[in-house]
Amino acid sequence: MRRHSRARPFRVAWLALAFTAGAASAQPLVPPEPGSFTAKPNKPRLHFEVTVLHASPSSGRIDPGAERFDRLLRDTIRYKSLRVLKSKDRRVDLNEIERVALPTGQDFRFRPIDASERGVLVSVDWKKTARGDFRLPRGKPLILGGQPYEDGQLVVILEAE
Repeated sequence: MRRHSRARPFRVAWLALAFTAGAASAQPLVPPEPGSFTAKPNKPRLHFEVTVLHASPSSGRIDPGAERFDRLLRDTIRYKSLRVLKSKDRRVDLNEIERVALPTGQDFRFRPIDASERGVLVSVDWKKTARGDFRLPRGKPLILGGQPYEDGQLVVILEAE
């Protein structure tokens, strides 16, 4: 028994020492000072402009808002009148799907996949008209068209800024 009784005070002293050391190193909970939290860095939001045009072979005019696009489209599509149906500025995160409602009841959808100095890689889905991945150099529009609408066709222009 003597061995047991001598070992016992040693264990008690060791446990007391371990408890005291742990209590001394514990920090009291103090609320952080205002403004000391750092926010997570935001993903870059990309800026796009989506313009929906109606190109028609019927006699008409070129809308003042469509003059810039008339210079782009004149050699590609046959039309006598061109008007802007909708123009939207959108800020979109990478891999976020953006939808633009068209007058046909369908949606034009796009999703930026990658952004670099060479431009923005965008996945486009326009039912029965265009589907695929396109690289949009900044300042150069992607022109998609051909879906019938009224007496002409819809043209969607997607620009990354």
